[in-house]
Amino acid sequence: MHVTGQAVSKSRVAVLGLLADLHQEPIQYDLNLLRRLVKMIQPDLLCAEIHPDDWQTGDLSKAAPEYEGTLVPLSRRTGIVIVPVGGSNDRGHIVPRGGSLLSVRGFIVRRLNGLQRFLQRFAKGPDDVNSGIFDTVCDGMCAVNIRVSGAETRHVWDDANQAIVNNVLQAVRRDPGRRVLVTVDCRRRRWLMSKLMAVPEIELVDYREL
Repeated sequence: MHVTGQAVSKSRVAVLGLLADLHQEPIQYDLNLLRRLVKMIQPDLLCAEIHPDDWQTGDLSKAAPEYEGTLVPLSRRTGIVIVPVGGSNDRGHIVPRGGSLLSVRGFIVRRLNGLQRFLQRFAKGPDDVNSGIFDTVCDGMCAVNIRVSGAETRHVWDDANQAIVNNVLQAVRRDPGRRVLVTVDCRRRRWLMSKLMAVPEIELVDYREL
């Protein structure tokens, strides 16, 4: 309960980039490592990239595999509160839509997606995905990917990102002063952080400091 006239406590928020279905493959940063990490952090709120409509119906088939088989069961065992903040039901790779250069765009996008996935297989843990040269290179490739995918694809991508920001802010403002871990596709991570960093009631921290 907050007393009128006193400053509202800032929410400590960290953004953790995930690898979607790659977590299920035989890589070092697998679902077991992700489960242990989130269990260790034990956030008050886990803002998950699950569309609110899917969460309401209980159908998580469209969500990334980290959730249904790993993070959702973990939340039930530990009392971590999951808040669905997904902005789109489509969790696939960036795909160009329409345009006379569709075949060229499609070729570039497929190559960049393939290269990203190849590099991500070498991630030994969350530090590799969320910091350092690996994070910088993947973020750069994602930016190129978005640029060549066409205006419609960029619009869909931007709308989904903005919806995630809005949903996270709604959760933070509804329950201020909490420790919040936001889990999203690693391609959204830097953009999302840049937006949250500008919010006065949020203290953006590294996930290791949450």
